[in-house]
Amino acid sequence: MTRRVAHLSDLHFGAEDPKVVASFAQELADWAPDLIAISGDLTQGARHEEFIAAMAFLEGLPAPRLIVPGNHDMSPYNLMERFTDPYRRWRRHVQEVTEPVFEDAEIAVVGMNTARRAGLYLNWARGRVSGTRLAAAEGRLAALPPGLFRIVVAHHPFLAPELKPGARLVGNAEPALAAFARHDVRLVLTGHLHLGDVRPVREGGLVVAQAGSATSHRLRGTPNAYNRILVEDGRARVTPRQWHGEGWEDLPPAK
Repeated sequence: MTRRVAHLSDLHFGAEDPKVVASFAQELADWAPDLIAISGDLTQGARHEEFIAAMAFLEGLPAPRLIVPGNHDMSPYNLMERFTDPYRRWRRHVQEVTEPVFEDAEIAVVGMNTARRAGLYLNWARGRVSGTRLAAAEGRLAALPPGLFRIVVAHHPFLAPELKPGARLVGNAEPALAAFARHDVRLVLTGHLHLGDVRPVREGGLVVAQAGSATSHRLRGTPNAYNRILVEDGRARVTPRQWHGEGWEDLPPAK
């Protein structure tokens, strides 16, 4: 059977475009996905009111959700909280876990948390796949029943998009992609750069799909966008959809 997955990223409530938000809710209701996969940055600054607004939007959508955090979902203001309990607000407003798993009769989706509370550099927005988190993801993948189409969702990019070839990748991107391939992952969904990009990265069918910013006015030269994914007969077809000012349309194929 066909499965419909809507891939959203970088909603950034607190810096959202209200017109896009209102239209997006109807867009998703009309398409009726089987799962909504959200690859991080629900909020702009991890404020309580931003989480409340983001969850009010997401809870009104017509499908189960799988959500992982992004770097903006830890407080940049309360450093004591960031260092001692960085996901306290996440647990209060979103869910207990930062690496959820979704499974049905056709697909299995494994969340991976690539956000970091801090690092030995000024830009704490950088992400990393730690050895511990990769081992945990491999354990979850190994425990899945055979025959399901396997998807990993994370915030930070594993591959630089065509529009930003020099983009910084998540730390340990290559070992992570190799591990995903070993466990027959076919699709990796990410965000962070606010730039859409879809391309194969491994023999055997592994594809990385990045999504643009779903609802934020913090754009990087491209419109608000998300990915529609159809999974059927062991393959996924990813169609980026972009906002044109009054509604949503398929992104024209690259020339």
